[in-house]
Amino acid sequence: MSDYKYAFLEPGRFARGWHIVAFSRELAVGEVQRLHYFNRDLVLFRGESGTAAVVDAHCPHLGAHLASDGGRLSGDTIACPFHGWTFKGDGECVAIPYASKIPERARHALRGWPLREASGFIALWHDPWNEPPEDYLPEIPDWGHGEGGWGDWHFHRSRIRAQPCDVIENIVDIAHFPHVHGGEVKAFENRFGERTVTQLSTVQRSANARMVIPPGLPFDMEAVNEQALTQQADAWGDATYHGPAIMYYYTESRGKDVSYKSWWVNYHTPVNDTEVDLCSAVIVSGLDGQPLAEEFVQQYALGAHAAFGSDVEIWKDKIYQADPILCDGDGPINKLRRWYEQFYLPRQGAAGESANQRD
Repeated sequence: MSDYKYAFLEPGRFARGWHIVAFSRELAVGEVQRLHYFNRDLVLFRGESGTAAVVDAHCPHLGAHLASDGGRLSGDTIACPFHGWTFKGDGECVAIPYASKIPERARHALRGWPLREASGFIALWHDPWNEPPEDYLPEIPDWGHGEGGWGDWHFHRSRIRAQPCDVIENIVDIAHFPHVHGGEVKAFENRFGERTVTQLSTVQRSANARMVIPPGLPFDMEAVNEQALTQQADAWGDATYHGPAIMYYYTESRGKDVSYKSWWVNYHTPVNDTEVDLCSAVIVSGLDGQPLAEEFVQQYALGAHAAFGSDVEIWKDKIYQADPILCDGDGPINKLRRWYEQFYLPRQGAAGESANQRD
């Protein structure tokens, strides 16, 4: 048995599941990018057909980085800049320019990573046990430039010292709203599914609540909060983690001056044992088919990123308490931890090991 109460606290272990690594518009056709996630060097590229791919960064021949010299794409393949060994997006070696045949050992020596590109982002499937991807990540039908004026994502990304388990616990943490987000909780409920956990909440601005204000904001967050107190809106929101690392949040707000609906995608992707990439992305549209002023759209995105940044200010300085002292006003934190544990264990028997050995 591990010395750790939870598998997700063990160094070198990263969650099985979908993890966002880029937004679609960040990767042009014919472009190669370096990535570093799960303590591995990776290469992301988009071939001539427009299909994105991720492979391990280092050629299995003599170890050159496939993105050296800017990367060399041909069609939907990438060639090593050292000796020209050529690979498809799934990692299969399809050509060695100076060899009469490809050694059998070389054909699948490079790891290709399953990808899903939908709703304007690129998600990578990580599984330490190399099992097939699961189909639990839904599309966001409102994303795009069609009717409703939703448009593309407004996003803000940061890399901080934290662990993924620090981030995901926000989904059940009812008690932090009046201390971090300046809000009073009117209604709050958590629902657990097999691969999902949902927060149903109604939170109103409150003059008696405190806020954590991220540094360097291009606007006065306290002034915005004070203005919102005088213009309270009827608002609600549903947030759902789909798997261990990607949260969708849908919210509607109906106010005197402006009414809107919005999707947020918040994700955290582990870089190594001590760092994660955090990102908050939003699209917003008017309720009842009413268009929104572009100034409001821009300000809303800034406010959404600032709200996420308030949590970031806490995460980057905290430590993880594996055996916390909890009270009756806390949300179902231990239940969330047992649910989250499944993504760090093999699929078969994961629930039994989590509940029986690591409670």
